[in-house]
Amino acid sequence: MNEHVNTTEANLTPRGFSVENFAQFWARPDPALVAHAVTNDVIGHWPGSDEPARGLTAYAERIARVLEVVPDLRLDVIEHATNGDLLFIRWRAHGTGARGPFTMSGMDRIRLRDGRVAENVIVFDTRRFEELVGRPVPYAGP
Repeated sequence: MNEHVNTTEANLTPRGFSVENFAQFWARPDPALVAHAVTNDVIGHWPGSDEPARGLTAYAERIARVLEVVPDLRLDVIEHATNGDLLFIRWRAHGTGARGPFTMSGMDRIRLRDGRVAENVIVFDTRRFEELVGRPVPYAGP
């Protein structure tokens, strides 16, 4: 039984990535914590952007920009699955936009390398996001 507890604790350590870490991060998101879960050469593909975010700084900046637009944004894990080094997380977002509180759903497809996020493809309806928030996706361009 102690072995199981140690494994669970290892999954929740500050460094590395797990579904539990994803849920904990998005319960109280802080872009400064991104470095604990991603590789230095992480690539993030966000909907509504022609270019992926390349590298830790650019990746964390994308998250920071979204949080500037929706400071109370929170994501709840709805379901998840793994396939080798791939992790799929379907989530429901909650926040406050131009028309008040909103919810919407999306999904992340995450490729892990050495227990950290090396690539992330984020999928959600950008038109719906812009409708609810009252602004364009904040990372789409100037």
